[in-house]
Amino acid sequence: MDMPTIVLLLLVPLAVWRIYSRLKRLMGRNKSELWRHAAYATVAGVTLAVLAVVLIGKWQALAALLVGAAVGAALGHRNMKLTRLQNTAEGFFYTQNRRFGLLVTMLFFGRLIYRLFEAYLHMHDQLPLDPDFIGHPLTAVVFGLTAGFWGCYHLLLLRWRRAVKPVPRPIDIFDIK
Repeated sequence: MDMPTIVLLLLVPLAVWRIYSRLKRLMGRNKSELWRHAAYATVAGVTLAVLAVVLIGKWQALAALLVGAAVGAALGHRNMKLTRLQNTAEGFFYTQNRRFGLLVTMLFFGRLIYRLFEAYLHMHDQLPLDPDFIGHPLTAVVFGLTAGFWGCYHLLLLRWRRAVKPVPRPIDIFDIK
């Protein structure tokens, strides 16, 4: 191994740690916004549809994508049950269970880093790159798991928000407009 490869191998754990710490901070108490939940659910659904179309003909990868999406949706549903939902005078808030979200997202980033490192090694050794990035069943299952999890989770948050009426704000007699 040469020096750039060794440096890259040493930087990967640092990058993984930074991603993990950033995600852990982001998965705290969040304000629930309808447009954000709708956007996440739409992007996840469109991603699954596009990947399914791309994988037509690669039946193992397509099956892995669909299995990953089903398992991800089940985990998203379970995560919603473990989420603390709050309807306060300041607005709607949710605090998700970090375990499932971190697990699914770190699997996604781990697989992405692995595939990028594999591409780097191919380029470094002047080998042709594998043009089928998503065609590997393990990659497809991780992408399906991620899209299924976040799509289902935000779809359930969207459904909760539409079903609950907001708590009225208290009247402040000194706030005259």
